[in-house]
Amino acid sequence: MKTSSLNEFLILAEYLNYSKAAATLSISQSALSRHIMMLEKELGVPLFHRTTQKIVLTSYGRAFLPHAAAILEHTNAFQRTVEDIRGDTANRIAVGSCGFPNRYGMTALFAAFKKETPDAVIDVHISSTDDMLKLLHDGVIEVAFVHNITDFTGEYETLPFCEDHISAVVPFDHPLAGRETIHLSELKDEVFYLRHKSETLMDSFEMSALRAAGFEPKLSSSTGTWDDSVINRGRDVSLIMQGLADKLRSNVNISVLEVEPRIHTDVCLIYPKSGALSPLVQEFVDFAAQYTPPNPEPADAEAP
Repeated sequence: MKTSSLNEFLILAEYLNYSKAAATLSISQSALSRHIMMLEKELGVPLFHRTTQKIVLTSYGRAFLPHAAAILEHTNAFQRTVEDIRGDTANRIAVGSCGFPNRYGMTALFAAFKKETPDAVIDVHISSTDDMLKLLHDGVIEVAFVHNITDFTGEYETLPFCEDHISAVVPFDHPLAGRETIHLSELKDEVFYLRHKSETLMDSFEMSALRAAGFEPKLSSSTGTWDDSVINRGRDVSLIMQGLADKLRSNVNISVLEVEPRIHTDVCLIYPKSGALSPLVQEFVDFAAQYTPPNPEPADAEAP
């Protein structure tokens, strides 16, 4: 039984949504589905009940949940012990990253730091801002690159890294399609699909931006995925950042519009104010503070 399969089971059990779980794990939905089915085959029981609308844990899945968590925790604890014995931890940095690290310049930063510090091992966790704050709190990661969409200054040191901003996505045949720029107030009669469909920091930020434009946004009641509701000839509109915007500009089913005035979601590097950083992590933070990100690269891995 692979520990990676146990982790995937726990993530899917938390979200009960293949799209969100796959995005968190940075794998495809088909790969996640295949791994879960292999785990079920190995255990000899179904862990999830699947319908066209949703998935739920079976009684076997609920019973397996605490055992899977315990096995994974014991395995991870043993691995940490092994690393401590080997002395590897002194050369490791656990870094959180928002989606599309190549586009925003983090991948180039990691490569440049590795060139300066060849012995360093950088473990990168790609996830949402909400998840990274939890990982920082739990000590799983030591620093994180996040979108500056909330006030981090109370608990975290914050270093600006690169600029980012919101764009709007509308269907290809929308009256505004083809325009280069719009004001958010021009979307007041539209139905908005929130990508995460939950109370996340990004959803709250986007809702605040729409309300600041002078209207209370109407939210989609669609139970489909973001791709089905927006990208694949859906009728909803949505707000996205430049990492995903760059990836979607060539899609013939939608039009990506720049929002004026710009609503910034700049990427910054954060780390807890409490507690001292290890010498290597402090060296990385100092290096990042002096680093100039290159021009944006093509879109890469995504996260919620």
